[in-house]
Amino acid sequence: MSIADRAASAYEYLRRHSTHPLISDHRAADIARAAIRLAALLGIDPAHVRPNHSWNYLSLPLIPLTLHASDPDDPQRVYSFSYPDPLYDDEPFSLLGPCPVCGAMVPLAEIRSLADLWAFLANGPAPLPDNGVVPASYPDEFDRHPAHSSTCRFRAGES
Repeated sequence: MSIADRAASAYEYLRRHSTHPLISDHRAADIARAAIRLAALLGIDPAHVRPNHSWNYLSLPLIPLTLHASDPDDPQRVYSFSYPDPLYDDEPFSLLGPCPVCGAMVPLAEIRSLADLWAFLANGPAPLPDNGVVPASYPDEFDRHPAHSSTCRFRAGES
């Protein structure tokens, strides 16, 4: 896909998704721009990125925003990302995956570039030590994420 084709696709995506009956037009446009940024980071067409909920059923609150990106070569392969607040465009995306302790979907890696994604895919999450100290390779949100199970030692406020 050419640069011009990708630009046209991004423009059309933003145009289609900048209004929504349940949320403000500004908020809808912020969500669409975050999806376009993720698509650009991954080098894929924005049509392969969708928010956690269908555009027809978005509801509040949306912070943090969860986006799912499907691989154009293998649509069954979907990567999930969290974004702290779609209003801002300078924050990294967080790759979501199962917590090595409890299996809950939590932020496992900070993604600022396609190379960051590959580094995580090639190496996986660093082992978690028994002392409860999270390795620096994990994003700050890992041990504060509310999705950890109630018995996980990394549940918010318990690490």
